[in-house]
Amino acid sequence: MNKRLITLLLAAGIAVIFATTAVHAGTEFKDTLTMKTDGYKKRKKAPPKFNFVEFSHKTHATDYKISCGECHHDKDGKALDVKMGDDVKGCGECHNKFKKDKKNKKDILVHENAMHGNCISCHKEINIKAGDPKGRKGPAPTSCGKCHTKIKKS
Repeated sequence: MNKRLITLLLAAGIAVIFATTAVHAGTEFKDTLTMKTDGYKKRKKAPPKFNFVEFSHKTHATDYKISCGECHHDKDGKALDVKMGDDVKGCGECHNKFKKDKKNKKDILVHENAMHGNCISCHKEINIKAGDPKGRKGPAPTSCGKCHTKIKKS
């Protein structure tokens, strides 16, 4: 083979490797996601007393059979038709306010409001189906300390 053809094939092979890596990187997700975003790095007060919440994609999708669209939705709140491996935005990309507005305390664009609203309402619904009319007691945690664990002092 001539050198030009070998060089061309080598360049094409490298391009395919880079393209495959880029596509794979965009669709990769972690089994467990730490609900930590850049917005919370801007805290000016002392370090928080609680760890960031850990969310298990694997447990919710595999064990509980919850579809990805239950959390991943469009701007109107309509569930997206997504599946594991699809390239989706993280919560903080849309729910990107990290300070509550005193006039609009329930602003859904505030990250904390969105997380609490989505997680707690789903967990309460599960507990109601399990027999607790108020949805507070049951298999799904609804109290603060079940998800927000205290940082252990060393």
